[in-house]
Amino acid sequence: MGRLRGWWLLVIAAALGAVVSFLASSMPVLIGSVLVGGASAIAGALTVRAERTIDRDSAAPPHPALRRGKPIRVSDLRDPFQLGVHLAPPLSMPDGRVDRLAPYVRRDLSSELEEALGQSRFVLVIGESTAGKSRAAYEAMRKRLPDHAFIRPAGKQDLPEALALAMRQRRCVVWLDELDRYLGVDGLTAEVLGPLFAEADRHRVVLATMRSHERAQYSPRNGSGLSGNDLQAHRQAGDVLKLAREIRIERLWSAEERARASASVNDWRIHHALEQADRYGVSQFLAAGPQLFQDWQDARGSWPEGRPRGAALVNAAVDLRRAGLQEPVPISFLYEIHELYLPPAVRVESWDEALAWATEPLHSTSSLLVPVELDRYLAFDYLADAYDTTLGWPAVPDDVWQAVTAHVRSADAIGIAWTAYFRNDIHAAERALRRAFDAGRYDAALEFATMMHSMHQSQEVVDWLEQAVSRAEQTGSSAEETIALRNQLAWWIGARYSASGDPAKALELAQTAVEESERLLGTDHEQTWRCRQTLARQFGALGRIDEALAMAERMVGEGTHLFGADHHIAFSGRFEVAVWTRRGGDPRRAIALWQTLVVDELRVYRELGDSLDNIDATLDDVADPALDAALTVWLSQLIDQSTLFEHLDDSSAMRLLSTLAWWIGGRQKGDGDYVAAREIAQEVVNSGQEALGAGAAEVLRAKAVLAHQIGRSGDHETAKQMCEQAAEDAARIYGELAMITYFTRNLARRWSAPD
Repeated sequence: MGRLRGWWLLVIAAALGAVVSFLASSMPVLIGSVLVGGASAIAGALTVRAERTIDRDSAAPPHPALRRGKPIRVSDLRDPFQLGVHLAPPLSMPDGRVDRLAPYVRRDLSSELEEALGQSRFVLVIGESTAGKSRAAYEAMRKRLPDHAFIRPAGKQDLPEALALAMRQRRCVVWLDELDRYLGVDGLTAEVLGPLFAEADRHRVVLATMRSHERAQYSPRNGSGLSGNDLQAHRQAGDVLKLAREIRIERLWSAEERARASASVNDWRIHHALEQADRYGVSQFLAAGPQLFQDWQDARGSWPEGRPRGAALVNAAVDLRRAGLQEPVPISFLYEIHELYLPPAVRVESWDEALAWATEPLHSTSSLLVPVELDRYLAFDYLADAYDTTLGWPAVPDDVWQAVTAHVRSADAIGIAWTAYFRNDIHAAERALRRAFDAGRYDAALEFATMMHSMHQSQEVVDWLEQAVSRAEQTGSSAEETIALRNQLAWWIGARYSASGDPAKALELAQTAVEESERLLGTDHEQTWRCRQTLARQFGALGRIDEALAMAERMVGEGTHLFGADHHIAFSGRFEVAVWTRRGGDPRRAIALWQTLVVDELRVYRELGDSLDNIDATLDDVADPALDAALTVWLSQLIDQSTLFEHLDDSSAMRLLSTLAWWIGGRQKGDGDYVAAREIAQEVVNSGQEALGAGAAEVLRAKAVLAHQIGRSGDHETAKQMCEQAAEDAARIYGELAMITYFTRNLARRWSAPD
């Protein structure tokens, strides 16, 4: 958990002493957050231009060789980038850090390399640029020689001092990344290395890396045309290389390496690189992306120094991918879209020049704009992700959403809708779903209902579902689709949340859906059990609590037997049992049931359902400060379980943290540790904006929670302004009926007239 974990214990301690009162209103704190996917694509192919730039930039600054006059140990190394390991695409961590070091996957040569470090005195790792030489050498050194002194000369001029220091050590590693930089005139010689290796009772190792084409230059055949000092330097370098045990690392990963990565690494950068591993090396893929992104950004200036039209062309292709269009598009489509990105009052190159620059083949691998088939192109994968994380998730222009929605097949429009939804563009999502719906995809109404889950009763959703049911019946849609639509219609008409809807009307619809599903699909079909859940909810909403609870308990028992304990049917049943246990008069037991459900949801799905929200709402009914304090400690400990928390989706992680801040700060009116709560909320805002974008529901919620803590600390005006801004942003993005809007407006009213 990084630096967040350091203050969790302080937070827990503070929470234990807090006396928490209860919300004046009955609204849940975090109901229905939009689950914004944090994953996006990492990718691309390596190019010679990128390789050369990376190689040039990888000449790392000198690593500190001494600590208090003594060499540092290998185990003390903390910054592999200073040793020549390339940066990976950035990964935002829950604690706000940006991780630029991808997880290490053992290569096929790792065992051989570790063995060589124990047996040999000079080990040289050879491979193509960015094949993973430095990383493999670094990891092998850390594992095999952790107690050895570490010495790294910055260049040839530092060799005498570095080797003299090595001679004074019993055990040491001399690190020579890019060995060719230490060879040549006034460079390393076999005679200089001889004394270093002479003493059998001392273990001194030279560990070096070298690019394949540089190694080839020192082949004897390449020295035939040399003379004088050049010939002498070539021979000296050859003699040095004869002392080394050479281990070669392949650019393309083997099937075994890919299998290890897929099975053992939970990192989207690695997994996306694996998707391209048939064509490109994983290490190359990871290392090339940042430089290619920089090439694109550097091209935005005026022609002829820049390539503004080329940059606009790439921008168009990138935004098409960010909008969910992953297939290559005709160049004519790109030409139309790219005009949206042409900067005003800037000299631009011709279209042909722009296209040539953007598609320039680099070492037969890739380009910013990748030609895929005749007259069709696709943006280099990595650029879309870098654009989001580097520039703060800029919005895809509305004109692009409209163009993409019109361009794709109606069958693909639902996928575009979900992309828009995860990018916090509800209006674009609805347009794409309407395109699919009008083309006969009536299940688009189900998708719309799911997207609107975080809304209060919405007549618009009911209208969609009623139209869908009618059309599905007229066109003879499948029984499963029609029943699913009817079930959702009953759910939305009825009491999805307390004090809303028409449960009497919904009960009739739900009973019909259950009967039809049992008859047409079977009593044990998943859809039948979903219909039963809807029916149970309406029974309870009409005051028939015992019937609702009995149905929910049956869902748990039979659902677990039929589908397994971790199936969503069993989880839904457990949720309903807690709901009707609370409504039946036992809120403390309901909280306990929801607590176990939260843990299991996180374990199985790596995301949250509505259980945490219901715990918060139930606390309004239970006047027990000790329970509040205990739940705060429970939540803190849950977050501190790194094996669980660090693998959550970003939205669930932010949700847990903002809830913790809310509880620690005393919720709406109670006393609490406002300082600790404010610190947590600020962390959520900072990391959430980077991971999810400033418009994400969880980020807006965290801003309101932060504002609340500021207000509780005495700055009422700032709290009011921040809450009002969060509410306006929520209304603009999600609409007035969204629960995030309800929550932020409620707090804005609270600070408009503070106690």
